[in-house]
Amino acid sequence: MGPPTLRGMGYANLRELQNALTTASDLASSLQSAPTRRDADQLVDVLRQALTAASSLGADTGPTGCAIHPHGAVDPLHGDPEDPLPPGYGKCLLCNDRRRRADAHPTHARPHARPHPRWRRRVGA
Repeated sequence: MGPPTLRGMGYANLRELQNALTTASDLASSLQSAPTRRDADQLVDVLRQALTAASSLGADTGPTGCAIHPHGAVDPLHGDPEDPLPPGYGKCLLCNDRRRRADAHPTHARPHARPHPRWRRRVGA
C-alpha cells in the first residue's frame, strides 16, 4: 500500500489543509523585512493548523489517533509544554478524560459479587 493520495483524503480535511496553507502563504507574503514576534507567532499557528490537517489526511484513526474515538475531540492539553499530559495519554479527549477520572477515583477492591444462594435459578425448573 503506497502513500495516501489526494483522491483518498476526506473533503473536510482537504479543505482545512488548503485554507491553512493559503492563509500561511498570505501571511508570509505580507511579512516585512523585520517581522514582529506577533507576525511570526501568527504564521507559526497557521502552519501548525496546516500540519495537523495534513497529518490527519491519511490516518485511518482520524485526528485523535484513537481507535475507539477516531473523530472525537483532541485534548487541548496535548502538546502543551507548560502543562504536559501524563505518560501514556494520547490526543483523544474522551479517553484522556476517562483516564483522569480513573486516576482521581481509584477503584476500590471489591469482592466478586455472587448472587445469594436463594436467588439462584434452579436448573431444570
